[in-house]
Amino acid sequence: MVDPVISFLISVIVLVLLLATRRGVHVAVLSSSLLFGFLTLDAKMVESSVKGLLTYSTAKLFTAFISALFLSYMMKASGILQRLTDLFASLNCSFASLFIPSLVGLIPMPGGALVSAMMLKEHYLEKQGLDSDFASFLNYWFRHIWVPVWPLYQAMILTAVLLNAPVVRIIEATFPAAIGSILAGLLVSLPLIRRKARACSIEGVNRGENVKAAWPFLLIIALVFLVRLPVELALLITALAVTAYARPSKEQVKEGLKFAISYKILLVIVAVMMYRQYVYDSGSADALLEFMTSRGIPILPVVFLLPFSIGATTAGEFVFAGTAFPLLINVLGTGERINDLALLVGYTGGYIGVMLSPVHLCLILTLEHYGGRFRGAYKYLLPTSSLAVLISLTIGYLLWP
Repeated sequence: MVDPVISFLISVIVLVLLLATRRGVHVAVLSSSLLFGFLTLDAKMVESSVKGLLTYSTAKLFTAFISALFLSYMMKASGILQRLTDLFASLNCSFASLFIPSLVGLIPMPGGALVSAMMLKEHYLEKQGLDSDFASFLNYWFRHIWVPVWPLYQAMILTAVLLNAPVVRIIEATFPAAIGSILAGLLVSLPLIRRKARACSIEGVNRGENVKAAWPFLLIIALVFLVRLPVELALLITALAVTAYARPSKEQVKEGLKFAISYKILLVIVAVMMYRQYVYDSGSADALLEFMTSRGIPILPVVFLLPFSIGATTAGEFVFAGTAFPLLINVLGTGERINDLALLVGYTGGYIGVMLSPVHLCLILTLEHYGGRFRGAYKYLLPTSSLAVLISLTIGYLLWP
């Protein structure tokens, strides 16, 4: 057996190399996970794999992911999202520029920023006269401000399962990252919008009727935060309710299920759950903690940099959680013994790493659609990300000194 710390480094290098050679995320994550298991457990890897898969946590994760993706498809196909978009676009052009991508961000889907980019292209580039680089930044950044707190996001669901805690408990630790993201985005973008944007107005929208389209979001909030249902049940109930409301055709249901039951996503779940079991059975979390403490390495910077590095290189909002958090489990804590500050630091690191990743599909698609440049987008992304980290961790240190 190979030292767990060395095994982890080898598996991450393999993960990055596979992604760099344009292998699918599912192939890269599964391959690096199996390699880690083989290096740390040898022949015991098979038994550990079975234990990792045949658990209630794995079943919950499958249910939550499939329900969230099916719900996302149904809300888009039923026109609920478009009605809300029209509502907010009619209130104020500058407000719509920021709020519409954040609204679309409540419906997580691969490359989802392209949805809001398509909806806002005329609004940004023609009605407001924004340049393509700044428009790309606005759409991309505000599309992702809910990642640290919204229970539909895969990283949030995965973190709750890995740390054996309700999703509400995870949000109690990660919410400063959302505050930091929102405030940083506003502080950078509002002065520029006032300077760059033309005045515009949108008319002919039935606001009273369109506001009713917010009910699926309110239902999720009520079920998760008030009724305190497990997130997988809340998502399943809401998905069924939206389907009943939309009365989709058989073809739409078929397409929705095809979108939701993606073998690529399912393989990632399989890989992550096996990886978690490998970490537990090999004692890798203890080994990493011992490696850091014996060398006097500060723990919290590592808790930030490990997810940040994985997020920046893989652009996976669930990959940083599934890869880094099992290894940091002794620092993050589990159940009711979660270390709020450590979890905030780790989640912020992963989230910002993903946002700065040049291979993030949402960034690539937005730039392509608007004709923007990476250099131009990063002119806004880098200061906003730095400010978001500063605000988030400052709030965390004030709450949990």
